[in-house]
Amino acid sequence: MKIIKSIIGLIISFISLLLGFLFINKNKKKDNFQDGGAMLNIYNEPLKKCSNNPNDSGSWDSEGKCSEIGGGVHQICVENIATKTKNFSKSTGQSDWSDKRGSSNHCVCLGAWALYNAKNMISKDKKVLKCDAIPKIALSDRYVSKFSQGWNKWNGLEMNNQVKDGVEAMVRNCYKTSNPDKKSKELKKNYCEFAKNHSSLNKTPYYKKMCS
Repeated sequence: MKIIKSIIGLIISFISLLLGFLFINKNKKKDNFQDGGAMLNIYNEPLKKCSNNPNDSGSWDSEGKCSEIGGGVHQICVENIATKTKNFSKSTGQSDWSDKRGSSNHCVCLGAWALYNAKNMISKDKKVLKCDAIPKIALSDRYVSKFSQGWNKWNGLEMNNQVKDGVEAMVRNCYKTSNPDKKSKELKKNYCEFAKNHSSLNKTPYYKKMCS
């Protein structure tokens, strides 16, 4: 029975990765998530590394980037996760692995980040993300559905409408409110274009402040 469950799990993971690959290739021109094959970040620039320790593993790819488009969708680069987001893993229903990461960064799942913020575990003004290491594809429609991995899904521990908490917390972390620079203007454009299509995002005070 365990073998059958393992095989089914592998099949589901393979299908998820395949669908993610097909999604990227089908939409890269339409949604501009890539530039010449390279993933873009939320500032419409080439995606940077999240890794700050070449001898460490933080759910990033072989280049140290948060580029996972299927599976757990590890796309949010948290800086110094043990110090800046205390109890991150434990408060999202996992073991306390995050508090043992020393000074290392980590690519966390969209759903885990959303849940962490839905629980008000971090102040709105605290900067904890390496924003140029977050892929633009995080702001895509495919990660909003309650029936697919993304902002709204996290191991059965989801809170209602946590997509709002996750997305807005990411944008707050990465948007420069006073005298927005070019990067911030690009992020604002990407956020507003994405959020306008979703009722869970386009009716909030933050959306109206940023996009009206």
